[in-house]
Amino acid sequence: MIDFLLDPLIQYGFMRIGLVAAVTVGLTSAVLSCLLVVRHQALLGDAISHAVLLGVAVGYLFAQTTGIFWGALVVAVLSGMAITYIERHSPVKLDAVMGIIFTGTFALGLAIISITKPPGIDLFHILFGNVLGVSGDDLLLTVASSASVLVIVVTRFRAFHLWSFDPLLAKALGMRVGLLEYLLIGMLSVTIVAALQAVGLILVIAMLITPGATAQLLTTRLRNMMLVAALVGTISAVCGLYLSFYIDVASGPSIVLVTTATFLAALLFAPRRGVVARAVQRRRLVLRVLTEDLLKKLYDADDPQAVTPMDEIDDWLRSRSITRRYLRFIVPRSLVTMESSGAQLTADGYEDAVRMVRTHRLIERYIHDADGIPIPELHDIAERMEHEIDPVGLRDIDRLLGAPTVDPHGHPIPTASGQLHQIAGHPLSEQPPGVVGRVAMVGDDRNDLMERMVDCGILPDQAITIIRPEGEGFIIRVGQDDLLHVAMEIADRVYVIPDSNPFVL
Repeated sequence: MIDFLLDPLIQYGFMRIGLVAAVTVGLTSAVLSCLLVVRHQALLGDAISHAVLLGVAVGYLFAQTTGIFWGALVVAVLSGMAITYIERHSPVKLDAVMGIIFTGTFALGLAIISITKPPGIDLFHILFGNVLGVSGDDLLLTVASSASVLVIVVTRFRAFHLWSFDPLLAKALGMRVGLLEYLLIGMLSVTIVAALQAVGLILVIAMLITPGATAQLLTTRLRNMMLVAALVGTISAVCGLYLSFYIDVASGPSIVLVTTATFLAALLFAPRRGVVARAVQRRRLVLRVLTEDLLKKLYDADDPQAVTPMDEIDDWLRSRSITRRYLRFIVPRSLVTMESSGAQLTADGYEDAVRMVRTHRLIERYIHDADGIPIPELHDIAERMEHEIDPVGLRDIDRLLGAPTVDPHGHPIPTASGQLHQIAGHPLSEQPPGVVGRVAMVGDDRNDLMERMVDCGILPDQAITIIRPEGEGFIIRVGQDDLLHVAMEIADRVYVIPDSNPFVL
């Protein structure tokens, strides 16, 4: 391996020069790519790089080979400034301006080259690069220009950081954001021209996008992004150069292919944002939601040791397209024990179930009081939200609401320590005629019945008088309203506390 790495450098001077040039270009392009990616201007480098061809053609016509660098630099800077100026002083959007400028300048450059046919311009090397053909003078220009760009980025990092993420705040603080825009254009132009010999005009686009995009998958802070991107750019330059040398392929495409491979690896395997990690996170979320829903299904406030029959669980599973075998595989036995007769919560499972009940009911209380969500809609919304909120957020909700004891349906909310208040009273269907009291709780297990209760005004803390049974229901009076008839299925879900029977703990 040592011979593999050192032999080309020892035997060939062009490899040493090419290595320095490739690393320099890779490092500088990667740092700038972070600014372009976070500012959503990744294709700005594309526009300027295409415009450089015009500078190459004009520079060669005026000063032969020595004029290529300076011609390319001047046209790159002028094109970038033109893009910025037109975008800021006309209604045309940035993407359209870039398309107009780069296609116009690129076409003009090709037209000049096709007419004059200059012998000193190799279009293949200009478009796709040849890092192994970098001369000593070219290397000095590349290193000097790249060093100046890196110095500017380091010294003006705080300004670039704020401007990239919050340009309005930067402007409000008195920063000269226009100057920063033109400064970025200048640095891009210098970097693109410096990369002309190494990776070419077309492939420099990849070096100004891919390392920053790769770093964005691995970290979110701009400083760390630049460090990661610089590492990606350097490794890609070195690996691409050796690949070019050993398998006899053009250096520019070789470097870019390594950079692209690095991006694909990060896209797949980044610890938090990679495809694999996100798939694992989604699966874990699905399993957690299923487990938490099962805990609530098995929860019985009156009997922590209650056993839920498996037939009832099978019906619940079918509604979620899940088999009992799959359930046994994913649910921890430390939370639920399942036998042929039924499923039962363990002590830890019951504790987690109480926590989920507290979360659900606090969310219902919050979205009803703060957002005015109607009572019939609370249950379904809370079902979706309860799996997303963390303990800190739940404590904040509890504090903001003043530690409520019941949800909008009248169900008791467990305390943070897991203690559960019980409501004295019985279903309306079990009350004798003539009872005067108030509604303590209404069942929320069926939305259709909940909506009918709301329409009738049967809500927690509402005064209610039970007149008499009649048919398949009861005649009642809610508040001072007229008499109304409620079906037995509603009467079974309305809990009434006689006036002389308050809450008990």
